[in-house]
Amino acid sequence: MRRIVVLALVAVMALGILGFTQQVGTKAHPIYMLLPPSANGALVQKTGAKIAEDLYNRTNLYIKPVLQANYAAMVEAFAASNGDTFGMPATTMYLSIFNRTKGNVTPRLASVRYGNAYYFASIYYWRDSGIKSVQDLAGKTWIYNDPGSTSGYVLPSMLWKKLGITFDENHIVETGSHPNSMAALLNHQGDFCTGYGSPPIPPAGCSLQWKYGDDPDMWIWDRYNNALYRSGLRGKCVDLRETMFKTYGKDKVLTEIGVLATIGPVPNDCLAFGPNFSKDLQDKIVAAIQDEFKDPAMKALWSDPQFYQWTGVELITDAYYDGYRDLLGVPIPKR
Repeated sequence: MRRIVVLALVAVMALGILGFTQQVGTKAHPIYMLLPPSANGALVQKTGAKIAEDLYNRTNLYIKPVLQANYAAMVEAFAASNGDTFGMPATTMYLSIFNRTKGNVTPRLASVRYGNAYYFASIYYWRDSGIKSVQDLAGKTWIYNDPGSTSGYVLPSMLWKKLGITFDENHIVETGSHPNSMAALLNHQGDFCTGYGSPPIPPAGCSLQWKYGDDPDMWIWDRYNNALYRSGLRGKCVDLRETMFKTYGKDKVLTEIGVLATIGPVPNDCLAFGPNFSKDLQDKIVAAIQDEFKDPAMKALWSDPQFYQWTGVELITDAYYDGYRDLLGVPIPKR
């Protein structure tokens, strides 16, 4: 009799555990999609809701988009989750999540922007400022978004340290987001800003491809004539400056703000699943997002410069970040 009771108890416990697992992705227990902080939070939240609704239609999983207040909040939300959270962490955020969870995080998709699965940090400055080199930034006022940002803070800080450049608290402006940093620069709240960079897209008919180390204003700024290339010869700018085109005008922004230097390259942000997230549910979501990029309407949402500007995705594992770990001097995990 005792054996029957014990077996029954085990069965009930197993059903309870199974039942809990099955509840993830329901109205009662939605899956949380963590959205990195953005200057245009309302638009990001609205776009995230549309993506979540489309994912429900494709997977029958209830997904709740949640905009994070800052980079630290994103890391903590991932670390505190248990089988019900995924999101789009930037590079440094992902490594912080990996460390906080002791590796209990699973990156599945790398973002691709205009054909590239990497990006870099760019130093943006006023073309008429008299600044000619990175060394000229000493004594200037630095604008950046967040201390947790790879391109806004981490990589530039490494370069400042290497060059012996320091900034006191009176020469630092922290803005909270990449677009805010570009807006602050255009509003003369500082002398230069740092943020994400992306390779320029060549003009129609050009067979050349930009490689890291090439001029970041290639096809954009004619350095010989110190002017924008005319429209027929000009490529497309898809870096941080693009976020201000609607507000200030494309030609004005590109004429006034240039790229002094780049730092990198580094892996793009990714789609990652938090601790103990079911592999089966991961696969459903990953497949659905891959399908979204085959749908012109959904791809337009993902690739909006006011959202996260993903124009595609590619499958990855944690090894995707090993080159960046090496750049930082961080040990590569044993696998």
